[in-house]
Amino acid sequence: MPELPLGSATFRAAAVDLGGSSGRVVSASVDRRRLRIDGVHRFRNRAFTDELGLRWDAQRLFRDAVAGLRALRAEGSGFASVGVDAWSGDYGLLAYDGLLDAPFHQRDARTDRSFPAVEALLPGDQAFRETGVTALPIMTIYQLMADLDAGRLDTVRRMLLMPDLLAHWLGAAEVAEATNVSSTGLALPYGRGWDPHRIDALALPSRIFPETVLPGTITGRVTAGILAPGDATDITTVASHDTASAVVAVPAGDENFAFVSCGTWILTGVEVDRIITSDRAREAGFTNELGLDGTVRFLRIAAGLWIVNECMREWGLDGWGARSTAARRELLARAEAAPATGILVDTGDPRLLRPGQMTARIAELVAEAGGRMPDDRPSVVRLVLESLGAFVARQVDEAAALSGVDVRVIHLVGGGSESPILAQAVADWSGRPVLAGPSEATSMGNILVQARAHGAAPGGLGDLRRIVRASTELRRYEPNRR
Repeated sequence: MPELPLGSATFRAAAVDLGGSSGRVVSASVDRRRLRIDGVHRFRNRAFTDELGLRWDAQRLFRDAVAGLRALRAEGSGFASVGVDAWSGDYGLLAYDGLLDAPFHQRDARTDRSFPAVEALLPGDQAFRETGVTALPIMTIYQLMADLDAGRLDTVRRMLLMPDLLAHWLGAAEVAEATNVSSTGLALPYGRGWDPHRIDALALPSRIFPETVLPGTITGRVTAGILAPGDATDITTVASHDTASAVVAVPAGDENFAFVSCGTWILTGVEVDRIITSDRAREAGFTNELGLDGTVRFLRIAAGLWIVNECMREWGLDGWGARSTAARRELLARAEAAPATGILVDTGDPRLLRPGQMTARIAELVAEAGGRMPDDRPSVVRLVLESLGAFVARQVDEAAALSGVDVRVIHLVGGGSESPILAQAVADWSGRPVLAGPSEATSMGNILVQARAHGAAPGGLGDLRRIVRASTELRRYEPNRR
């Protein structure tokens, strides 16, 4: 495709970015030098429970995404392209007459049974040496094994990971984007697609696995009637694992950086050119995921703002209206003004991964650390954010030691980049400067990959990051001596 003329602003695209607690549609224009976000439409994402377990309302997510696309389309010119990214692990099962039923949530307890069953056939330590992927119960491999045991795959013709499912409903072909495939536990390393040996070893039906494609592949056009009459909008695969898109938009100027992508989950690591499969890396809980252009994200996954969000839900502050939003903002502002608690808990503790009774679980960890649980909500929020910062700092040190990357600066992106408490805590405990922003890194990375595929942005990953730096006001946090 011919490139747009230098300085042209004719390329307009939309990113559908789905997270564990909310979704957004972001529209932006790219002119090879800058990316300008011109609209954001946000909506809620809430799981529900039925007789089978914890689930996602994927069809409602699709309706909300379409409503966002239509609203932003009405505010400007047509979109040349749309791309979809989402969290990893979860998927929809397509039968011959459509979606089998609501997709399961990765935190559903069904993997408590399937995890040891997979471990008996494909031991996690061996899998890590072969693929660099750490075994976590939330991964696709354990969910599919649970589906197999329940007989749910008998009438299924295709499994589509969440971003690929929504892209398909928009009009794309049934494909699997490589960065997301890399985190399933069923992939060959370095983006080489599905691993037939692992699929056969678990007796999973090979027919359900779609073709794997790379980011930047045009897989169809948005179905007529979804957007404005006469629109011809391509659907372009992006780095559809949301962390992969976020890391594309890390505004780094050289290779000596660590990244922290903080949303519902917090992912901390470094970017390397090879998978790291040492026993030390596995024991430390790190994993290797595919990034853009064959890069590898060597990272640790842990609970992030999920912990704060669950506290908010417990306090009745999880509504989507203006009043609830204002109450949350006020609470966060009061947390910023509150004094340091002097208490830290291990936010990597698995007890913080399950929904419900979050403040009681935090209190349990505080007691185990020899402290006293704060009496007021702002101090609880501050305790969690400071603890997240200390946890991240430890992970940065581990990532640097295990990879050999000389980390000199930490880039904090995603929703967590808007928290001065978190950013300062990371700087203080790591002893390194922190650059916070952009908060919309995932959507920016999504749109930049689309722009590159359509010739509207230069070709290298460094070039895309140069656009991010030119388009973002970063906040710098220097470490205070402790």
